Amino acid sequence: MLQTLTFLFLTSTSLVQSICHKGCDLALASYYTVPAGNDINSISKFINTSPTNILKYNPNTTFRPFTRINLPFRCDCIAHEFLGHVFNYVLTSVDIYETIAQERYANLTTADWIQRFNYYDPNRVPDGSNVNVTVNCSCGDGSVSREYGLFLTYPLRPGETLHSVSWAANLSSELIRSYNPDANFSQGSGLVYIPWRG
Repeated sequence: MLQTLTFLFLTSTSLVQSICHKGCDLALASYYTVPAGNDINSISKFINTSPTNILKYNPNTTFRPFTRINLPFRCDCIAHEFLGHVFNYVLTSVDIYETIAQERYANLTTADWIQRFNYYDPNRVPDGSNVNVTVNCSCGDGSVSREYGLFLTYPLRPGETLHSVSWAANLSSELIRSYNPDANFSQGSGLVYIPWRG
């Protein structure tokens, strides 16, 4: 089933590309909140949207540290190569690409990817600079599943397993595995795509 989806997969060892033809108006990403500076107002600035728009996709969620929330954003076909979205982030004096990827964007991207889509030397990025933060996403595909209109971009965290991810998503492990046949759910990093009703 996954062969028909047009994803760009990030792995620790390789980059697998497929060509996309168009994006979509809505994609969702799972964002893991951490205590320092990740309140709803900060998160809305990171993803260039309003707190109200985030709340619309999290109607029964209490915003507190160490919880996951769903973030809505547009999913574009970038350079006809992959599905993703480029967020604009204004760098502060305490930021490096790694903290932007891990803390501001909750591992939805990597420092290597931020470097790939910016021309700044990662050791010499001027304060106040606009940094492109590229995040992978997926559009729903009726040819893959008529039941699920979206796929949630889900960054794995240390300690998670296929069982814990399926329990949190309230989906069967078999269904999630079918859309992520090569994913190592126990590695504690990387992206998987969770079927989501749109």
